[in-house]
Amino acid sequence: MSLYHAVETLLVPLIVLACTISVLARYAPRTRERIKAGLAARLGGTDATGWRRRAAAWLAPQAAAGCASGCDSGGCNTCGSSTAGSAQPAPVTQASEQVIRFVAKR
Repeated sequence: MSLYHAVETLLVPLIVLACTISVLARYAPRTRERIKAGLAARLGGTDATGWRRRAAAWLAPQAAAGCASGCDSGGCNTCGSSTAGSAQPAPVTQASEQVIRFVAKR
């Protein structure tokens, strides 16, 4: 086995793993945050020292706020309702809706 094949054998799975983690992080943000919180707890949380404390602080879940935070509460699902600065949700207007038409190709 040559050096090229050894590097390729290690590099390709690492690239696939990185892409898989990226896709899961984007489409499953709650699961990502649960996993990060679990890893932070296993490192010792705030009681850890040195590099483990820095890693636990980096992995600790951050407070999510605003639109597209991945933490939809199931309320009225408007951007104004999930931000702290607005008192009332933004009204939904006809201009904000977009019509999608499906056309069968023959």
